[in-house]
Amino acid sequence: MTKNATGTLPGQITVWAIDKIQPYELNAKIHDDKQVERIAKSIKEFGWSQPIVVDKGGVIIAGHGRRLAAIKLGLDKVPVWVRDDLDAEQVRALRLADNRVAIGDIDTSLLQKELADLDFDLKGIFDAKELEFLEADLGEYNPDAFVEDIEIEVEKQTKESAKTVEETDERDVKIDKALGFKTIKGADERHVARFMAQIEAEMGAEGAEAFVKFVRGVLEPQS
Repeated sequence: MTKNATGTLPGQITVWAIDKIQPYELNAKIHDDKQVERIAKSIKEFGWSQPIVVDKGGVIIAGHGRRLAAIKLGLDKVPVWVRDDLDAEQVRALRLADNRVAIGDIDTSLLQKELADLDFDLKGIFDAKELEFLEADLGEYNPDAFVEDIEIEVEKQTKESAKTVEETDERDVKIDKALGFKTIKGADERHVARFMAQIEAEMGAEGAEAFVKFVRGVLEPQS
């Protein structure tokens, strides 16, 4: 392991042809098209604020999204930070650590102040609805709270609700839960027995099936 106590960066920062850079096949972080488009927009507007970090074999440690953005922009060469000071286990650990520390909380009040004082169009890097949300005093910012397509989300929730209702409908429940009482007086038992015999004859079914069919007929009479 290389110790660095001089304050200089380990490894080397240079420029490589983008074809030389290899994505890590087990990369755990997902970059969808929208995110790649945002990264590309940022690179186009501001240039490279972070190089793509690779190991000595050219496999990405951090920067899969930046690589995809560079390809989207049609770039032939990109800045890379070659961490040739790390062994294989350190590379794996750094890759996981980089993905983990990228997930963090945001001080919304400071972010809102920065946005309020900023004279720059951030559309394309942030969605318009994200900017509106951040500029409002609505508390903690949660990127996962934004719905990309409300109709798709509503349809998804409707299907999930229907599935829940279906599963609920199929389970067995004790009848006292529906009726709201568990017992009746002994003197009334024969009346209930006669009632059940009558509806079983009318419904052509027995027990619970006959009772439910009778109740449905009362509540939903056929026109």
